[in-house]
Amino acid sequence: MATATKPRRRTAKVASGKNGSNPQAAPEFAADSLEAELSAIGRAVPIRQWAKVPADYFANLDRYLHGTPKKK
Repeated sequence: MATATKPRRRTAKVASGKNGSNPQAAPEFAADSLEAELSAIGRAVPIRQWAKVPADYFANLDRYLHGTPKKK
């Protein structure tokens, strides 16, 4: 048997973020910072490991992550 419950009030601590961070006070990043980070990660991966990535990996990302049917 289900019972009705009161909606929870958001306290200031909960509203600021689960880990206590304040999402509204996020620092500004340079326009190319994400690109630079991803590029650095890509350069850190050895060539032999990149060779193991399937040629259709990005076209069939859902297949490799979740097992959905392969796209043609």
